[in-house]
Amino acid sequence: MTAMRTSGAMDAPRAGSILALVTLFAFLLLLVGGTTASAADAVFPGGPKTLVIHPGIEAGPANTRGTGLPPAAGEPAGIAGHAYEVKRVPGLRLEKTVDWNRAVEMTPAEAAPLVADQPAETGATSPDESIVFEGLADGLYLITETAAPAGAIRAKPFLVALPLPDPANAEAWLTTVHVYPKTASVLVGLGVRDAAAVTCGDPVSWTSLSAIPEVDQLSSYRVQHLLAVGVTLRGTAADTSVEITGQPALRAGADYTVEETRVDGRVAIETQFTEAGITKLLVDTGAEVRISFESAVSAPGEFVNEVRLFAGDAGVVTDTATTKFGPLRILVHEKGHPNNLIEDAEFRLYTSEAAARGGNGAVGFAAGADLRTDADGLITVECLRYSNHADGLDRAPGSELYRDYFAKPVSYPAGWTGEDVILRGGVTSATEPETLRAVVWKNASVIPPIPVLSETGGRITAALLLGGVLIGAGALVAARRRREQRGT
Repeated sequence: MTAMRTSGAMDAPRAGSILALVTLFAFLLLLVGGTTASAADAVFPGGPKTLVIHPGIEAGPANTRGTGLPPAAGEPAGIAGHAYEVKRVPGLRLEKTVDWNRAVEMTPAEAAPLVADQPAETGATSPDESIVFEGLADGLYLITETAAPAGAIRAKPFLVALPLPDPANAEAWLTTVHVYPKTASVLVGLGVRDAAAVTCGDPVSWTSLSAIPEVDQLSSYRVQHLLAVGVTLRGTAADTSVEITGQPALRAGADYTVEETRVDGRVAIETQFTEAGITKLLVDTGAEVRISFESAVSAPGEFVNEVRLFAGDAGVVTDTATTKFGPLRILVHEKGHPNNLIEDAEFRLYTSEAAARGGNGAVGFAAGADLRTDADGLITVECLRYSNHADGLDRAPGSELYRDYFAKPVSYPAGWTGEDVILRGGVTSATEPETLRAVVWKNASVIPPIPVLSETGGRITAALLLGGVLIGAGALVAARRRREQRGT
């Protein structure tokens, strides 16, 4: 960064200021042809000077940090939400060699008490989000960031000298100096995995990935997961997985703590990194913090979990993810008489047509897999994962994670029969269930089939009875004839 910058990942607090001032001082030596001890005083151009801060912008090849040059045409000039103030260090005249030497050795920490009683300039934010300070006198200035947008860690205070030598013209000076404070930023994302879940109580897992700011020091690092009402933690907070991607395993208790708490009236899982853990975070600021835990939903609804990241003074950055569960109904009525609702019809539910046809892998519920219609002819399956929403995203019919549900009749009540058909439907609402309809009709009266043992036995008994009657009748006829023969 231009001129005496100490923000970013410098190894020592003095490094940024010395780097810029040495560049300037070396240039002055070339101008006057002397040494630190014998150099003649410099001659600065008269008139007010201008400082332009480009917050959150990396300098490009044409305006490398330290040159004081503006961004190239078409390059961004600033990021919204930043604010700076500048204070002139009193008692220094940089054109004087002795004062220049003092400035070379000064750090922002040393400058801070010197400017404590000096008036602060706040600058004006331009339409391109750069911050412009006009009408400044020659001198050394302490630049302090006073505000940053959420997710951005404020730049460390740094020093800038006005004016600066023009790197393109050894005979000229830059009366407008452009600087590019390096802003460390953080982001967080939350994902949900519920594709395999079918009904309430099935595991729904959540994973956050949070960035590590590119700084050399970090005061704190804390992540909160706020659970939606209706989402319950499976296990305990201690079961939460915490890791830095690509790094050795962290030690629970030593590197971080996890506890269940309440935030804004909601159950929250809070992960707090210790000083030892923060040291491990800063080993590789290109890595991410991954935190995972399992939950379950207890009722139909659309459940939005939230993650909040607090990193140093970056403010809070958040993200959300959603899992959705809703009901499905099955209605059974008499064919041609939709108001005649049939009780005690039995069904089973499946997540694929192949499973339904094979009768394998029926969805299990607390009361078992068998579902039975009530007095209103209804089966209401209260809680199924949405058909058109899985792993936090909407899913179109026919896509891999879109899920239809299939209801297969198992039996109908006595006296009724129906088609052996598989009903197909979806779940797309937490309050308005789709209704799958099955029709039945009364059994037709038919002659009972003969090959039934009891019926066969009945027929044999009747035949024997008829035979007995015939034999008895024959005996009566024979006896009568004998009487008639005796009487003649």
